[in-house]
Amino acid sequence: MQLMKNAGSMSIRRNTHMRSLHLEYSRLDVTTKVLADLFDLQQVDMKVNLPILSSNTTGIELNFPTWLTGIFYLKIQDGDQSFLQKIAIQ
Repeated sequence: MQLMKNAGSMSIRRNTHMRSLHLEYSRLDVTTKVLADLFDLQQVDMKVNLPILSSNTTGIELNFPTWLTGIFYLKIQDGDQSFLQKIAIQ
């Protein structure tokens, strides 16, 4: 599995009404299961598995809990692809 810290072809759009993020990237295999984790490096025990709202060939959409705020690392595992992105949630 290849970990890409700088996902150059990935773009992130925020949907404030649904409190979700839409990540656009080229998915190599749409039949693989996508895992999305949110964690904070300073709090080792803090790890949130995010539900996937939708997924297709152009990307995925993630839902965030309402209580979640702060700066986190978002890790997406999609078959052979893996992305790590630092994000801020308000």
